[in-house]
Amino acid sequence: MNGKSQSGFTLIEIVVATFIMILGMAMIGSVVTEVSKKNFLSLRHTQAVILAQNRIEILLNYGYNSSQMQDGSYENPLNPVDQTGFASGVFTQFWDIEDLNPIEKSKLITSSVTWLDADGEERRVILTAVGVDESN
Repeated sequence: MNGKSQSGFTLIEIVVATFIMILGMAMIGSVVTEVSKKNFLSLRHTQAVILAQNRIEILLNYGYNSSQMQDGSYENPLNPVDQTGFASGVFTQFWDIEDLNPIEKSKLITSSVTWLDADGEERRVILTAVGVDESN
């Protein structure tokens, strides 16, 4: 023993600590990226549900005997639409109206909204409702 005390870090300790810090930061970055993608997917899904639900409510407000409630398949003429139903968005909106047999004076309304997610995969929301003739 020479009596001198050594303090500080060795080069190997610094390299190992730096590697661990870089690895941790990379993992945190990966988690943040994945959470951001999931949040964006959730936002788009929520917007699509609201868009589909709004179409059903609009049709039901017209009333059972309205010309807007005729049997058939329809597409929003403004497609692709944004989350409020106006042109120039990312959503494609369709709806079907059909007599609900054997239940008299009722129609099945199916509202669907599609879009492409960040990975280019098509996503779809489908909601259904029943419109009933309440004029009796």
